[in-house]
Amino acid sequence: MLDLNKEIKELKKSFNEGNALTRVVMVTSFILSLSSLAELSKKIVAWKGFILSGLGFYRSIIVEPVTYLTSNIGLSYTELEIHVATVSSISIVIGKRVQVLGQKVAFRKISEKYGNEVKPNLTFFWTLGILAPIGMWLWYGLGKPTIYTWGVIFVSMFLPLFMIVPKIIISKLGDYEFFEKGSFSYFKSDYIYIASLILIICILAAINSGLK
Repeated sequence: MLDLNKEIKELKKSFNEGNALTRVVMVTSFILSLSSLAELSKKIVAWKGFILSGLGFYRSIIVEPVTYLTSNIGLSYTELEIHVATVSSISIVIGKRVQVLGQKVAFRKISEKYGNEVKPNLTFFWTLGILAPIGMWLWYGLGKPTIYTWGVIFVSMFLPLFMIVPKIIISKLGDYEFFEKGSFSYFKSDYIYIASLILIICILAAINSGLK
């Protein structure tokens, strides 16, 4: 374990006992470290502004239009409901897209194993990816369901877990083979889509801010 007092004493000893060149090097290193911290601080501030611009842009293209448009057709949303419905819808659509990719990899492996091309029926995934978000928006707009924010965040962040665990359990208990295991990562694919979407929103926000 690092003993801070011991390290400071050794630095003082090295500085006092060192020659002029050693002292210059130590002082220069200290100044450069402060400079690096200053640059890091500037980068953090820049990224903070970048992310805040993205959030502001999201509000202007999602929250405000949804609030205005839906009020004219008999639907009513709080800002929290809009946030939750948006996050949940995006998670569902991306999740279904990832499952489709996983199924394609699995059936390619099946085809290779048995020497006969087999194609998956993806209608269920696409249908659920469309109907589930629509149903959620109608549910929030017409009713007033209790929203468990942290539950939504957890499920959205770890959605691939709910795709993988059933496959693993069934493969252990029944006559089922997890064909895409080792060839396709549900977590990686899901997070790449989410990160790409966030990055696109932030970039569009920066462009929109620059055009003003």
